[in-house]
Amino acid sequence: MTVRLTPLPAARFDDWSAATRERLIRLRQESGLRLGDEAVAQAGQYFSELLPHGLDSTASQVLRIADGAEELGTLWLGANAGRVFVIDLALTVSPSASQLDEIVAALRSIARGEEASMISIGLFRQDAEGHRLVDGRGFRVASIQMLLEPLPDRAVADHVVVAPMTEERYPRFARESEAAFAEDLAASGRYTPEEAVVESRRQFLQELPEGLSTPGQELFTATVDGVEVGILWIGMRDRGGRPHAFILDVEVAADQRRKGYGRELMHATEREARRLGADSVGLHVFGFNDAAVTLYEGLGYRRLEEQFILDL
Repeated sequence: MTVRLTPLPAARFDDWSAATRERLIRLRQESGLRLGDEAVAQAGQYFSELLPHGLDSTASQVLRIADGAEELGTLWLGANAGRVFVIDLALTVSPSASQLDEIVAALRSIARGEEASMISIGLFRQDAEGHRLVDGRGFRVASIQMLLEPLPDRAVADHVVVAPMTEERYPRFARESEAAFAEDLAASGRYTPEEAVVESRRQFLQELPEGLSTPGQELFTATVDGVEVGILWIGMRDRGGRPHAFILDVEVAADQRRKGYGRELMHATEREARRLGADSVGLHVFGFNDAAVTLYEGLGYRRLEEQFILDL
């Protein structure tokens, strides 16, 4: 193996950090994941949290990728809880397939040294070289961030009634939604079953600290002829200074699937987003949920960022 990953020389840190900050901002803005100052703030947060002391920081490391005398780019890595995270991969040339193989082999070696069980890398849709790296080398899509913008003018079918969730219905929704999310987190491979339960509980309490009364949270049930067929949970966000609707949970009852109700719930999301002043809808979907991805893309949602995982 001739490709080596070695620490970035200290003399290059200032130039690297300026270029990387600019790259992180540009990728987020061009993808649509973050707009304007939001992308700038997120990039700044990465540096302040992961490289507070520059190259002397312990939370992450910056490496130079080289094949002999030829520099291929740089790699910013973090490690936590048995996982190695590729924070940024910046390739200055287009490596050959064999060089990409060696980069992944070197990553595996680093991960083994960290006693990690997986390598994780997030890639924006326009990152062609990053996708070349993961393609065909054992990585799988763990999760996808998607966006619908602008909102189409689509109505909910008359026979599907999507109305605000009642206080009586909420406790069962809370139990089932939290449990289902924990199962999905574990199935994605990003968390152990035990970790998934804790993370699901944390996120649920963060989003709904006051239950149905939590400001900015909209919960609904869908019924047909008085029979419940699904639920919908929308959290309102700010995106580029504009209201943005984010789908936190959408579920069709197990005995009501394959009847088109999932599509109607998505149409209801568009209706409610417009009512709340939003002109975009975002969502997160786990990579294993092929049916949901197909539905969303068929409705016009586009992929912004994909999280890939390599199990070790």
